[in-house]
Amino acid sequence: MADVGVSGSRRGWQIGKAGKGLVGALFLVAFWEMLWLSGVVDPRDLPSVFAILRSFVMQITNGALVLAALQTLFSWAIGMAVAMVLGTALGILLALVPWLERASRPTLEFLRPIPSVALIPVALMALGIGVAMQVSLITFASIWPILFAARQGVEAIDPRYFDVGRVWGLGQAGRILRIVLPAALPSIATGTRIAASVALALSITVELLTGRPGLGAVLQAARLSGQTADMWAVVFCAGIMGQGINMVFLRIERALFPWSGEHLA
Repeated sequence: MADVGVSGSRRGWQIGKAGKGLVGALFLVAFWEMLWLSGVVDPRDLPSVFAILRSFVMQITNGALVLAALQTLFSWAIGMAVAMVLGTALGILLALVPWLERASRPTLEFLRPIPSVALIPVALMALGIGVAMQVSLITFASIWPILFAARQGVEAIDPRYFDVGRVWGLGQAGRILRIVLPAALPSIATGTRIAASVALALSITVELLTGRPGLGAVLQAARLSGQTADMWAVVFCAGIMGQGINMVFLRIERALFPWSGEHLA
C-alpha cells in the first residue's frame, strides 16, 4: 500500500510538472503572438507562431528537415562517441595519477576556455571542410564536461574502497573495472548529458558557418533567401532535437543510476 501511495504521489508530481511546462509554453506562444500583432518587431523578421508551425510541418513532410536533422545527428553522434571515450579515459587517468594532473593542469586550463567556434578557421585549414573537421570541433567542445565529471567522480570515491580492493588482490586494471568505473559512472553520465547539448549546438554552428550539410546549412539558406518562417522552423526543429536528446540522456541516467543524488528528489 505504501508503494502504491509513493507511486501515485510521484505520478501526481510528474503530471503537475508537465502541466506547469504546458502553461509556460502557452505563455511563450501568447507573448510571441502579442509581439507579432503589436508591430514592435517587423513581422518580416518575426512571423507568427502559426506560420512557423506551418513551415515546420511542410519541411517535415517534404523531407528537407528530416534529412538535415539526420545529417546533423550523424556528425553529433560521432563527435560525442569520441568525446565520451577520450573524456572518460583522461578524466580517470588524471584522477588516479596526481603528478600527471598537476603537470597537465596549466595546459587544460588554457585550452578549456577557448571557444570552439574560434577554432573553425584553424580546423578548416588543417582538415578541410569534411566530416573530420566537424567531428574534431564537436569533440573538442564536448570533451570538457565529460573529462572533469569523470575526474570529479573518481576523486569522490571513498579511499577505503581501494584498501578493500588491495586486500582482495585487485591489480590496477581490476580496481578501475571493479571500483573506479562503477563509482564514477553517475558523474560521468551527468557530464555526458551536458556535453550532448554542447555538441549539438556546435554541430549546427559549424554547419551554419561552413555550409556543411545539416540544420545549420538549411538555416543559413533560409536566412539568405529571406524565408524567415522557414528559418524559425529550423530553429524550432533544433530546439526539439535538443530537448529530446536531453530527455533521452536523463531517462537513461534515472534508469541506470537511480541512487544518484541528482535524481533522488
